[in-house]
Amino acid sequence: MHFRFYIALGTLALIYICYFLYVNFRKAGLPLYYFIPVPLVIFQPMYYEVSNWALTSLQHPFLTAFLAAAILLVSRGTKPAFYGAILCCFLATFTHGNGILTFPAVIFFYLCHKDFRSAILTAVFMFACLWIYMSGYESGQAVNLPKNALQFFTSLFGFVGASMSMWAMPELFSAIWGFLITICMVLVTVRVASVYFKKPMEVKPGTIELLSFFAFIFISSTVVALFRSWAGSTLASRFQMYAALSTAIFYVILLFYTHWLRTKWVFRAVLGFSVFYWAYCYYRFTGTVARQRTALLADVYNWQNNRSMFSVEKSIVNYGSFYLIPGYEKGYFRLPKPVIEKKELDAMFAKKGPVKDNELYLETWNIHRVAREKVEELTHYFVSSNVSPQRKHFWDDRFLAMKNTTTDSTYLISANPKIEARKNILTEGHYYKGGFNTMLRENDLGPGTYELGILDVSGDGGKTFYRLDRNLISTGDGYSLR
Repeated sequence: MHFRFYIALGTLALIYICYFLYVNFRKAGLPLYYFIPVPLVIFQPMYYEVSNWALTSLQHPFLTAFLAAAILLVSRGTKPAFYGAILCCFLATFTHGNGILTFPAVIFFYLCHKDFRSAILTAVFMFACLWIYMSGYESGQAVNLPKNALQFFTSLFGFVGASMSMWAMPELFSAIWGFLITICMVLVTVRVASVYFKKPMEVKPGTIELLSFFAFIFISSTVVALFRSWAGSTLASRFQMYAALSTAIFYVILLFYTHWLRTKWVFRAVLGFSVFYWAYCYYRFTGTVARQRTALLADVYNWQNNRSMFSVEKSIVNYGSFYLIPGYEKGYFRLPKPVIEKKELDAMFAKKGPVKDNELYLETWNIHRVAREKVEELTHYFVSSNVSPQRKHFWDDRFLAMKNTTTDSTYLISANPKIEARKNILTEGHYYKGGFNTMLRENDLGPGTYELGILDVSGDGGKTFYRLDRNLISTGDGYSLR
């Protein structure tokens, strides 16, 4: 089980999805440079953490790639292509829960072409596939209906327009952007539906393919808003990749049907904003992706030495232990080599030397998490320093190393420092501040006293260890520094 390999697979799927958009863009005969904003919107890290990270790379990117392949196949209009599309939809169904919704997207495509026979046949395959899927389906505990219409529609349009969620008032701007995208798609759908009336309107080549793709996104958004919005906003969800694709489709559709977007000054403004958006996403979310990477590397060490992980809640590890531990011990899945061996880390802790004041502090956040029948009260603890150790290199990974003084067990946890202010990044060229920052849940560590140190691992494998001047005291349900 090599997580980087899964990430590479997800990236390849994303490239294929972009290729789908490019193929339909080229059908309009527009110059290639008009397509530049599309990859800038898609290939950015805003949704990377939740939609294209490790094992999740085998979910939404692959599901969406199957959808793109299905639409490209049905657009050929041949019988082998039809059955190939059905196979893609079948694979999408068992890739992730909303994969069954790829069938309605294909049905939508056929209805736009007044091909009722193929639409009915697709529906038959859809219900057969749904029966197979539901025969082994277990309802999730997070499913419930929304509390009011405002919550539903905010989530519905916010899901589609979540590309705007990195600005101030993310829910409002995302909902407005999603509403504009949806209105545009409805108007174009009415244009396509004119084929059912006496005077059909002109429809650009590639339009129906893009509308069918968006239909899948909108239906998925409706389902998520209907069953998940009761718990609050769905903007920061693992479906956020669809928002980037919605924005890309919106842009291409506008290119097809508006002349003003293709004028020199307007396009230059759109291109400039796309470049700014792409760069700002990397400023905002590179730290998030780096934190995920460091958390992965830390948990590779933790699992191999302690059968524990800190990147997920302890209850999840406990629930999965009945197959994770036997599967790992029998060699069904393997992990990459850890960044450091336990003997080497023990030697670093054993090496005594002068320790300066690191200005450590402990901060607590009280979290209210909405569950199906109650509100859970959680406490997250942040062990941090804004001063020491010195600023790490951009490509280094920083870990908080912890050693239980009673059991001699050692642990690593992601400790990348906070991000510098925008002004300092531009003037000084440093992305990270000095010090470190790490988060612990109240029951992540068992009771005991833990020696602390900071471990920096460079890209070439070099290691630097900084001993910290205070110990972490865990009671099993909270922490303090001594």
